[in-house]
Amino acid sequence: MAAQAAELEGVTLEDRVRVDGQEIQLNGMALRLRYGVFKVYVAGLYLPQKTGSGQAAIDARGAKRMVMVMQRDVSGEQFAESFDVALRANNDEAQMAEVKAQKDELFATIGTISEAKKGAVIMLDYAPSSGTTLAIDGALKGKPIPGEAFYRAILRSWVGENPAQEDMKKALLGG
Repeated sequence: MAAQAAELEGVTLEDRVRVDGQEIQLNGMALRLRYGVFKVYVAGLYLPQKTGSGQAAIDARGAKRMVMVMQRDVSGEQFAESFDVALRANNDEAQMAEVKAQKDELFATIGTISEAKKGAVIMLDYAPSSGTTLAIDGALKGKPIPGEAFYRAILRSWVGENPAQEDMKKALLGG
């Protein structure tokens, strides 16, 4: 049986994938814009069960995936800067302090990437057995970063209270 797929802006994502041996499903897809006009990436959020609630997505137990397919070339520095802004906008000081070591480790890994080219596939997976991993075009970058609280902080960047793009949050949550 062929897996269903979803399509947005010419990017096709599978309806279901496996992370850490667990099948998870595409919750929603969205287009990230910069300044409202520049296409940056198409994102897909995979969760154990579909939900329309940002908090339920953040709190969901089990494997998760955030996939981004680049729609333009972006430097590692640009990616890290915008990611840092989103993390800080959606996590309070205590939450940021709790995941500081993990954030520093991820950002050090991102810092080794000179550029994500148009068409590159960036995956941020959470595997309960090992933690958060970053892969670009299927190649693992760095090592797994332990801590479920860290992945919850990451997810808040897209589906938290202050997302950089409200319509993106809505689309990732299936709306």
